[in-house]
Amino acid sequence: MTNDSRLVWMVGFSHFITHGYMTILPAVLIAIATEQSLSFTELGVIATVGYFLYGLGAFPAGYLADRFGSKRLLTMGVLGMALSSILVGLSSSMIIFAITYALLGASASIHHPAGLSLIARRIDSNKGRAMGFHGVMGNIGLFLSPLVAASSIMLFGTWRAAYLTYGLIGLGFFLLIYTTRVQGEKDLSFRQLGSLFIKSTEPASAGPSPSPSAKTGAPSPFYISLALLLLFVGSILSGFIFRGSLTFLPALFQQNINSIANHDQPMVMAGYTATAVLSLGLIGAWFGGYINDKIKRPELVPIFIFLVTAPALYYASRLMDKPLIVATGLFSLVYYAWQPSQNYLIAKYTKKSSHGMGFGVNFFLIFGMGSLATSAGGWVADGFGVDRFYAILAAIALAGMLTAVAVYSLRSYAFNFRNKIFKLDD
Repeated sequence: MTNDSRLVWMVGFSHFITHGYMTILPAVLIAIATEQSLSFTELGVIATVGYFLYGLGAFPAGYLADRFGSKRLLTMGVLGMALSSILVGLSSSMIIFAITYALLGASASIHHPAGLSLIARRIDSNKGRAMGFHGVMGNIGLFLSPLVAASSIMLFGTWRAAYLTYGLIGLGFFLLIYTTRVQGEKDLSFRQLGSLFIKSTEPASAGPSPSPSAKTGAPSPFYISLALLLLFVGSILSGFIFRGSLTFLPALFQQNINSIANHDQPMVMAGYTATAVLSLGLIGAWFGGYINDKIKRPELVPIFIFLVTAPALYYASRLMDKPLIVATGLFSLVYYAWQPSQNYLIAKYTKKSSHGMGFGVNFFLIFGMGSLATSAGGWVADGFGVDRFYAILAAIALAGMLTAVAVYSLRSYAFNFRNKIFKLDD
């Protein structure tokens, strides 16, 4: 296996298990609420803390990936997720559950800035395909997680078994990634673990990165492209859609599909149906990466994605039974192309030496700000029904489309504090 193939598979599986950890909760939401006599709002607040740390931790993770090496951080993240998941499964009270779930979110925050900066720095050809494969593996984690959770409830009679299962899988993967060598990347050494908190001059990546002014002819080296700023705005909007639609999808099916609501095990059937719907995202995730290597203007891809997902979400809020499955299936098929497309554009509009920080900011906005969707969705679900929340998501998708249009229109412009807005060489 070549170095590039080994790297892509390693980062891809890390993405798979990261989304697996963070998607168990939606599938067991009703089981926990029933066991602990909690409302959707109360559970939404606990989830919000974990999801917010999932995003907030991307800031220091991005910085450390640039400074100390992406593979080192990725290895630490995999170990942290595995141990945290086991602690969640063993939690004896809701307070312990909330604390350990927060630890899980903080550990999971390491993957995206570390893993994606590893791809962006170390893979030169077919980078879009690598991003697409990364997205596909994440979506496998997304759609398998409800299946594992539902099967755990059916086989063991408890939601805890899902977290324990994923925790043991994570420990096995940690041993694999710890012993895997990637050309140009430093390996994690437990004896050197303390150096992450001590000032160091060790560079993370090989070779200097040219300054922005050298690459673009910009009048000042201190600038940021307007496209990147707008991409970050799109991250906030899409993060809300991602977390909100995912968290309440099983509950939406349980509420609005009669065959599920009337089944002997509605929770299990809702989990299986959510798995089937989310599996369509594999196609979108692959296509979202593949198309970026083929077209001249990859900025057009997010426009199309939001153009389709806005009406799909609206109809998901209005329909029932089979038409609801069709609407959510269309949403899953198209929407999950957004993340590999976004990752490609973030890499395009940031310096090579700053990829970690660029992805760190991006995923803080996606997962940190998107975490608010769990509390907001819980409040809307308690007061008005889960379907009303999907109508709100449709309006946010429309705003995302307008933002994507602005990215394309202003892609040639940048901003700095000395010269205000100026045009880059296109």
